[in-house]
Amino acid sequence: MGKPLNLALIATLAVFEAAVLVAAFGGPLQYVPNYGAELSFLEMQVPVKDGLAWGYYSKSCPKAEQIVAERVAAFLKKDLGVAGGLLRLPFHDCFVQGCDASILLKLPSGTELDDPANGSIRKVALDLVDDAKANIEKACPGVVSCADIVVLAGRESIKQVGGPAFNVPLGRRDSFSFSPNTNDLPSPFFSFQQLLDAFTKKNLDATDLVALSGAHTLGVAQCASFSNRLRPTVDPKLNSKYAQYLLNTCPTDSTKATTGFDFFTPNKFDNIYYKNFATGVTLISSDQNLDQNAQALNLVKFYASNQTAFFNQFLWSYIKMSQIGPKFGNNGEIRRKCTTSNSGKIFPTEESDEIISMVVDGRGSM
Repeated sequence: MGKPLNLALIATLAVFEAAVLVAAFGGPLQYVPNYGAELSFLEMQVPVKDGLAWGYYSKSCPKAEQIVAERVAAFLKKDLGVAGGLLRLPFHDCFVQGCDASILLKLPSGTELDDPANGSIRKVALDLVDDAKANIEKACPGVVSCADIVVLAGRESIKQVGGPAFNVPLGRRDSFSFSPNTNDLPSPFFSFQQLLDAFTKKNLDATDLVALSGAHTLGVAQCASFSNRLRPTVDPKLNSKYAQYLLNTCPTDSTKATTGFDFFTPNKFDNIYYKNFATGVTLISSDQNLDQNAQALNLVKFYASNQTAFFNQFLWSYIKMSQIGPKFGNNGEIRRKCTTSNSGKIFPTEESDEIISMVVDGRGSM
């Protein structure tokens, strides 16, 4: 027989762990609807907006998250770069008019994708969302929103290339229209203060800013987004060999070429992005400019030395970001196809929406 468990010690350690997490992330545990998701202690603390829920589709479309995960895996087998494209989508969607899949709409009046700020959105990422939606519609038509699929696909891209596995609250509806104004999207040329102002406008703080900037551990940037660091003179903060590589890749501002945000592991979700600050291998100005603020720079150094801390903060900040301006009820719809609105009509109808709500919360179970 082994030694008996010291239950008092276990309880003390649990209380200590809870206190550490509350001190680190703030606030008491959040009690919100949960229809079957197995939440970590950290996830239970993330504030969740009314209308969203953990495990939202567990009864109305129980295979929804699995389908998204399978489609992401299938696309990644063909192109690992899809991960960066998928992670970029929710950022560019949520920062414009909320997390409502407006970025996917292609209407006679145009699309958000026409805006130069969205020129970096990869077609293959859009194709994956359409593919996942088509497969989900076969399983449970008219139930899962494109807005939720965008958030799920971004989450899956993180998990499947080495990042943390985590839950996201769901229940968003899709917008009827898109915004022609994408001015709220942070520019690659922003100073730290401009970045902070853009994030503060979305109820995200400096810690969220530094953690979410770590999304640049994945994906690529076009020459035009970092040529200001090469011409008319090379930014002295750039490593000289790295600068020469960039000059060879982009001999002119208009060169149609790309390079990874993270030169070393552009297809792996890790903390190398933060380590690159110390060696002068940070690509775009807005990333480099995190060193303009002492708090931000300290976080950069912390995440460079502690990948677990980065992962924990990233999942927290991603969940926060995914709750920017969600649509509910008659303010949105469940699109049949992600690229088009349902002819301006809400789908499902209010009656069928009530039926879905009954299924989701268990009132419709036999």
